[in-house]
Amino acid sequence: MDPLEIPAVPPAVQPPPLEAPLPENLDFKSLFEALLRRPHLLVARLADDKHGATPRFAIMAAVSFLLFGLVLGCFAKNEQLWAAPVKITVGLLFSGMICFPSLYIFSTLAGARVSISQLAACLAGALALAGLLLLGFAPAIWIFAESTDSLGFMGTLGIGAWIIAVLFALRFLKSVVSATGGSQKGPLVIWSVVFLLVTLQMTTTLRPILGISPDILTQEKKFFLQHWSDTFGLTLNSKPAATPPTTGTTPETTDPASSTHSGRNPFNDR
Repeated sequence: MDPLEIPAVPPAVQPPPLEAPLPENLDFKSLFEALLRRPHLLVARLADDKHGATPRFAIMAAVSFLLFGLVLGCFAKNEQLWAAPVKITVGLLFSGMICFPSLYIFSTLAGARVSISQLAACLAGALALAGLLLLGFAPAIWIFAESTDSLGFMGTLGIGAWIIAVLFALRFLKSVVSATGGSQKGPLVIWSVVFLLVTLQMTTTLRPILGISPDILTQEKKFFLQHWSDTFGLTLNSKPAATPPTTGTTPETTDPASSTHSGRNPFNDR
């Protein structure tokens, strides 16, 4: 090296900018941005008992589910314009409530040191995040709701959107468990499977959501996989299958109350 040559001084490494803390007043806008961009800061903030975020998260989730249900109700219209939003909102919020005790148990088994109030706020936030993601899918689903009559396709579209949304919500809950000291993944994975199965079964328990039926709620018990199999190939205007006559029974002696022409179409109870 030339002795007269001055070695180049490497530029000083600039430290990364400090992340701005969350505002003192967690309004809907700040909660929305924190869910999408800064979940780690949100988890730490929810450890404070005075955060006041739980009711706001619940409102965000309920409004999002109502709007998404309205989009699904546009498929069959008529009473489904109000029935589908109510059923989806009540079903998903109720699923979260009945699964909350097991979430606290499995989070504790995973090693997380989280209070009940903090975990309740985080679960409400996870449901709100899932609802916001469903709203992102809503315009595309509305296009198909107005242009197709396939129950199987619309059901697959709606369930697919929910599965994607709930996966991101579960990822948020995973960050909650990790941020509060949880080191084991198995317990939360088990709870996630249980929660997903409960929500999927709830869509069958509260049917019809997509199809048309004279009954607001069906009284027939079915596993959701069996229900999907029975309705996948049907359309919105599918007719009920004819009941084969019983051996030795003439049309004159057939009980009209047992006829499939009573106006109910069980194959549209999607």
